[in-house]
Amino acid sequence: MNHALIEILADGQFHSGEEMGSRLGISRAAIWKQLQKLEAMNIPLHSVKGKGYRLPEAVELLNLESLKAHGFPSQKFTSSQLELSVDSTNNRMMSVAEGNVSERHMVLAEMQTAGRGRRGRQWLSPFARNLYFSVLWPFSQGIAAIQGLSLAVGLAIQRSLKEQGVPHVGLKWPNDILVNDGSACGAKLGGILIELTGDMSDACQVVIGVGLNLDIQAKDLTQIDQQAAGVKQLGCQFSRNAMTANIVRHLCEVLEQFSSQGFAPLQQEWNDNDALRGKPVKLILPSSEIQGICAGVNAKGELQLQTAEGLKAFNAGEVSLRALNEHEG
Repeated sequence: MNHALIEILADGQFHSGEEMGSRLGISRAAIWKQLQKLEAMNIPLHSVKGKGYRLPEAVELLNLESLKAHGFPSQKFTSSQLELSVDSTNNRMMSVAEGNVSERHMVLAEMQTAGRGRRGRQWLSPFARNLYFSVLWPFSQGIAAIQGLSLAVGLAIQRSLKEQGVPHVGLKWPNDILVNDGSACGAKLGGILIELTGDMSDACQVVIGVGLNLDIQAKDLTQIDQQAAGVKQLGCQFSRNAMTANIVRHLCEVLEQFSSQGFAPLQQEWNDNDALRGKPVKLILPSSEIQGICAGVNAKGELQLQTAEGLKAFNAGEVSLRALNEHEG
């Protein structure tokens, strides 16, 4: 019922309780109760006496049938869930992972109330404007088999966006999708969060979370501590359902290749799309910083820096990569 009600409100226009009740075949009192449930889910609703209720703006809701019509590979997953609101899609898939050793599952959400990125950062997740999903994907060879996974996922998303005509999409080690427009470090388009559960030396389950900015508005930027942009702000017209289906299709293709061959076959393509390659950068470690020239990644997916002491390689871990400002270099 919640989905049916949101579908009516998705046009961004006011709808009275009487009208919505008539369309759904329920009473105005029942409509009011459903609206209360939506508000309890933190879905933004505007109400004006005499006019009714509306969403702040018109949105294109994700729809499983529409996703499938655009080529969404539902056959790759044991289940594909679509939620209006969750705390975190990664949290949802981590709970599913507890009882699934070999199955693949996926959840997409219109919004997250506690979305998070790498290193515990908040991930802004406004309703029905961007893309938030997580995939549960099992690996049979333990943690050693997933080195470079976040890079492979980023490359899948970059391939998809490029195929759909989104310009200037680049990658940043280890888990960011950027606008690679020639600036020192472009605005962030999306990010990837990898989490593991199960036996780290044998069969483990990996949750792959993806957040992609489709429509970042001025009001959003006040809540973000870094440069960010959306696909819409790059001048692209798109269907959320078509874009989502395309991204997930590319992701499944890359994950299946990665599961059997690892990162090495993807190394050159990733380096070709590295937004920071050849640029001065600093790597922020837990207790120090290292400066150097970004030299792409090696076949394991490790970051390579050309430093004063020579070429050095680094794992992801709790580190952060930044472009150097002119005055720092």
